[in-house]
Amino acid sequence: MRGWRGDRAERANPYLDWELRNRPLGKRLDWCSVQIQLLPEANGSYVAHLGQLAAIVAAGHEPDEPADALTIRMSADEFDLLTKLIDDIRIGRVPPPNDPRDVQFFIYRPEDIANRTAANGLFTAIHVGPPIPGLRFDSVIAAPTDLGKPLTDLTRQVAIGVIDDGIAFANRRFRSRGGRSRIRAIWLQDVERRTTDFGVAAGQRLTGEELDALFAANASEADIYRAFGMTDFCNEQRKPLAQRVSHGTHILDLSGGYDPTAEDIGSKRPLLAVQLPSPVSGDTTGVTMASYVLQGARQIMLWADRINPKLPLVINFSYGIAAGPKNGSHEIEQALSRMIERRNQRGGPTYLVLPAGNSYRERTTGRMVVQPGASDQIDWIMLPDDGTSNHLEIWLDGEAIAQQWPRLGVSLTPPGDVPRKIDGFGDGDVQVLEDDGKPIAAINGHLAKVAGQPDRVRFHLSVNPTTARWSVRHPAPAGRWRLSVTNGSEAPLTAHLYIQRDDTPLGYVQHGRQSYFDHAGGYQRAALDGSYSDPDSSGCPMTREDTLSALATGAGALVVGAVDAAGQPTDYTASGPTPGRAEPDCAAIADQGPAHWGVLAAGTRSGSVVAMRGTSVAAPQLVRRLADYLASLQPGPVLASLAVTDGPVASSDVPPPGAAVLEPIKQDAVAASPCDHARIGSFILRASGHPGLPPRTYPRSPNLR
Repeated sequence: MRGWRGDRAERANPYLDWELRNRPLGKRLDWCSVQIQLLPEANGSYVAHLGQLAAIVAAGHEPDEPADALTIRMSADEFDLLTKLIDDIRIGRVPPPNDPRDVQFFIYRPEDIANRTAANGLFTAIHVGPPIPGLRFDSVIAAPTDLGKPLTDLTRQVAIGVIDDGIAFANRRFRSRGGRSRIRAIWLQDVERRTTDFGVAAGQRLTGEELDALFAANASEADIYRAFGMTDFCNEQRKPLAQRVSHGTHILDLSGGYDPTAEDIGSKRPLLAVQLPSPVSGDTTGVTMASYVLQGARQIMLWADRINPKLPLVINFSYGIAAGPKNGSHEIEQALSRMIERRNQRGGPTYLVLPAGNSYRERTTGRMVVQPGASDQIDWIMLPDDGTSNHLEIWLDGEAIAQQWPRLGVSLTPPGDVPRKIDGFGDGDVQVLEDDGKPIAAINGHLAKVAGQPDRVRFHLSVNPTTARWSVRHPAPAGRWRLSVTNGSEAPLTAHLYIQRDDTPLGYVQHGRQSYFDHAGGYQRAALDGSYSDPDSSGCPMTREDTLSALATGAGALVVGAVDAAGQPTDYTASGPTPGRAEPDCAAIADQGPAHWGVLAAGTRSGSVVAMRGTSVAAPQLVRRLADYLASLQPGPVLASLAVTDGPVASSDVPPPGAAVLEPIKQDAVAASPCDHARIGSFILRASGHPGLPPRTYPRSPNLR
């Protein structure tokens, strides 16, 4: 027996709320990462609250909790940042902070405490991450990362940071001529094994000196990875470094890999890396990714500051998700933008490069313009044998939407059921579809308020896996789910529909299967080859516009699309415009040709070369160009001026922090065709290929006509 019932959200994040609703009863609560911001005192100062935060973290609990309780922790580097700031203020080395961004920190708390509204008057939670399985802390905070003596001469020095999965840190492409590691620090965010490094929440840190000791103590790269358990087949988690292709290795090589004999270049490119846990990379919805990514970016910036606070830094994060507000206000976009903006303002040129996304032809995006008193509908196709939940976000824009939205209706109808319109939503209201008393789908209502932007309404739809093979959740029926949006207000509204990414990444056991939209008006034949072409623009909600990654729609990052060797957009590279961004900044070659797709870069083992494709391999090519350009500038006013950025980070009217630095790179690029700007931006980076390898060529055979 199926039926809908009303409820209230227990988590602010609808993805985490759905996970909680499907969690087995009695499951132990794990710890979560929490990004906090200190509250000012009555006089506007933060000084006393900085000291109070340090005291409760050192004690491991708040004053009103038992003396033996352990309810709050910090990583060693984060705690070192906090205590150093307090000491510097005390001796007058730095003035007391007056910018809220300077008093934001990452802490860890048990899940039940982390998701309660803070009432201690000390801090407020900005972002609460998902529970980290098996996370436990020692009662003593370990020592911070020791990166050795700071650099004083920054001539031609540019650090490259990479956040990715499967980074072969022993590969010779990341070593200098003498065999020493160019990776100054790496955080292996393993959640598969209990950490022995209590300076971080999960996994462990390795400095360049520790890597060098590993190289000297082991006869081969395989021995090193085996010693770390990274190729231990006794556990069931994915082992990317046991495969010949590893995403993070390929990306790091394209960003900052060099032949070890190129000492004059490689030695000036210190690498800072964060390897995401395999379960996080396998969860393409991004629900478990946010806290790891934000901590990783924070850690890279802390390490760069340890080397030198003025050290130029370019960070590559080659991941994308399909659903979100797409106006620059996604929590990951906002948090990353705040970090980057603040380091720039402190004089450390910092740039974040993101891929545009690969969802151009995925049929995961729709747009409806619904008149007053009317409705529109589309089918949402759930594939059989899908072992992960499916999510869809509907973002509604319209006049006085905050007042009108209780009269907006949405219906989600499983195959074979009778449609039922659901309206009267309030902020935080949830409607749950139950089958024999077990949840199989839900609609979550939320009124989104962002400073400086119009209010928006979000309906978040969640549907359970269609198989119980890999999940204890009650399976939802596969097939054609009917989605309808009804406008009961007095003004037209625009509904942006985004199905969240739910595929299975390369190298993982297939669990997720991407759901997609379907509509009778969505198909027409292309005259050239008879294939299906763009959706019919008249009356079909499906669209290939607005398909940019939901992490790459604000003004806080540089976004790269993908082209083939002829300069044409690849068949997958996503398109603008979105509510927050009209187009990518530029594009790079990610496919050499229809027969030889992809670009070449390092495989997992030293000396190996593999091909990978996608906008994720286009982005690091811009990272390398940015690093080369920044290295050509002597430290001084010119370089410092590129670091300064002001203005709201989520406004599409504000140029990204890297806008100025793109101009000289554009001078040595190929101008993009105006008709392709929505997909590849205004210019295309010239082909660089894999350093040290000849470019691919395609000689025409005399026998071919």
